[in-house]
Amino acid sequence: MRNKKFYSCEDLQGSIYFGPNALRHCCQRFFVNGKMQGDVEIVKVKSNNDINVQNIISEKKKIIENLNNKKKTPWDGCPKIQLKEWKELEEIKINKISIEAHSKCNARCSYCSEMFYGGLNPNYNLNDMLTKFRKQNFFSENVSIAWGGGEPVLLRNFKEIFKNFIDSKYPKFKDIRVYSNSIIYSDLIHKYLDQKKIILTTSTDAGTQETYEKVRGVKKGFLKIFENLKKYNTKKNGNIIIKYILTFDNYKKNEIDSFIKLIKDYELLNCNFEISTDYKFENLDLEKSLSIIYFYNSLNTAGAKFIHFDDHVRKRLFKFFKENYSIQQLDENDMFDNLRKYFNKDIIVWGTGRYADEIIKNSYLFKKSRVAYYVDGIRKKNNNFVTKKVFSPKKILTSDNPILIASSTYWQEIYKEILDLGVDKKRVINTLVI
Repeated sequence: MRNKKFYSCEDLQGSIYFGPNALRHCCQRFFVNGKMQGDVEIVKVKSNNDINVQNIISEKKKIIENLNNKKKTPWDGCPKIQLKEWKELEEIKINKISIEAHSKCNARCSYCSEMFYGGLNPNYNLNDMLTKFRKQNFFSENVSIAWGGGEPVLLRNFKEIFKNFIDSKYPKFKDIRVYSNSIIYSDLIHKYLDQKKIILTTSTDAGTQETYEKVRGVKKGFLKIFENLKKYNTKKNGNIIIKYILTFDNYKKNEIDSFIKLIKDYELLNCNFEISTDYKFENLDLEKSLSIIYFYNSLNTAGAKFIHFDDHVRKRLFKFFKENYSIQQLDENDMFDNLRKYFNKDIIVWGTGRYADEIIKNSYLFKKSRVAYYVDGIRKKNNNFVTKKVFSPKKILTSDNPILIASSTYWQEIYKEILDLGVDKKRVINTLVI
């Protein structure tokens, strides 16, 4: 069946989010007229009997039909919705799974959704559900999985479910991400890190015990996180992401400096770093915007391997500077000093999604430089994105042009793929792009 042009998004087309008492299309949150929306349900779940493939497809189809018939939907205003060619849902298999099947957690983070404070176990047998989807051939050949919670290691039978799913021959995994606060050490997580089967993301969100208590709601164990991360990092595989979510309590210069000192002390600079912000707030102010930039530059100076802004930060920074500063003012304040060496260059952009589009349209880099061409691992050569051709990854071997990773989700995997191709890491633009 040929693809058809209609309104949809990647999550509607092929994602499932397992919550304690519901299946959701995704965990995307967005603002409409200052009010936060998102977390759209597929179906409420009281038992295994409430979940079946046809029901999932049917509910996804309803939303897509309503979107395209201009009827009101819970997705109205979501920035991920696009008018383009999509496959019919009958052809779709799940390519992205998010597991947050329980809400048991040993922290009470100030920025977390209240749904994760309840200590709920799933209303269904997660292992049976995953097995059922396998048997019904509902997964694509390459599945991305995000395993969170609550805290994943507190999930009942976590070791059994996690091991059985990851070690199975089907489906094949594009990537497996585990989101753990690392308060509790897991020998299973360590094993899979050593085997390069998973990527671990841990949010630390503080440089001192005092701030840790405010942000994470935990009175003890701050340094234990860094000790456990050091244990996990024994093989220095580069598959650990240390995340810092900026809130009202943790963005001051002294806090950032303390955090970076701990990163050095525990020999974690080879890890990857992700800077984020509280998703509950739509906009950034001047102080937080400057703190983010200070944080980025400080990590860079310290020798951090790779630093990334997630989608929350990037678009809020773009919005703030666009609304409050002229290009000349930013230039006068040395915002582009590390970027200047890429001016007047032909830049390879790896990524062809919404994130890439935003960077091309909004960043100062592409006011001073040009796109040579686009690269995307899932697209065939000679497809087009905007007005440029999209090539397979090996195309980057034919030149020495700088490479910009334009992905908010898969930057870690893309960076690794670039290095695996034998490309000098100096070609990758690892500086502040605003």
